[in-house]
Amino acid sequence: MILNYFYEWPKTRTEYNIFFKEVFRVPNFWKDLAKKTSFALVAAGGDTAIKLAAWQTVFGGTHSPNEFSDFNVYKPLIAGILAFGPTSFLTVPFENARRAYYADKTWPIELRRNYTSATQALFRIPVEEGPTYLFKGAFPLATNQFLYWTVFMTNYIFLKNKFFLFWTYNDFSYEWCKLIFMGGSHILASTIAYPAYFTREMVDLWPKERGGHCTWNNNYRQCFKWMVTNMDMQFYNYFRGMAQWQKRYGVPYFIGIWMADTLGMCSNCNESFNSLETQFPIFSEST
Repeated sequence: MILNYFYEWPKTRTEYNIFFKEVFRVPNFWKDLAKKTSFALVAAGGDTAIKLAAWQTVFGGTHSPNEFSDFNVYKPLIAGILAFGPTSFLTVPFENARRAYYADKTWPIELRRNYTSATQALFRIPVEEGPTYLFKGAFPLATNQFLYWTVFMTNYIFLKNKFFLFWTYNDFSYEWCKLIFMGGSHILASTIAYPAYFTREMVDLWPKERGGHCTWNNNYRQCFKWMVTNMDMQFYNYFRGMAQWQKRYGVPYFIGIWMADTLGMCSNCNESFNSLETQFPIFSEST
């Protein structure tokens, strides 16, 4: 991606071969790839996995021996609030550690912490700076996470229960129905959640008023209130940079929830063979 800031995209097969060969020859390519991969796995285990485990614990606590179409709209919403409210802050330490690692490279040599990777920064910062350092500026990301996960799971469970007849009675592929339901839930959740994440850019990077004064007094919550108040005029401006957020959070979360559903974590029963995805029509009508 960095090379494409300076060169145009390849157009032929030969150009693609040359492009990928040169990418693999970039100094430290494999070393940096290993660092990013290891950090992604650590973040997935310490963030996404715990969120899904909390969801399964809360929502699974309302299980039925044999799953049936449940039109209780409030149950997934309340389960989402209870599961993702306490776990929404888990993303913040990983984001701050990643930012600290890359920011450290921009400082003068005598001021650098010399982190070797984002993973090392994650473990060194609590010892050297104090554990609260990793939770600085938590409001934008924590609010974004809470809104995304709660809206996604509530909407997905709602659609899954409302339209189970598509694959149970009409022989539509469950995987295609799942793709449509999850795709719609992802778009809705991203649209609602991303503006909260965007407050960080508005407060930290937007031009200041005369005299260097911040419009929102460097307060993310005040900025978010301003966004809601002016939503009718500014709503479309709140989505700048959303593609980067999708690459870093949206797509990995979508894949994680897809896998969780495949493992039965989005079903309201203990046995997968009794879930809405696999049972026969007669069982869907019995309570």
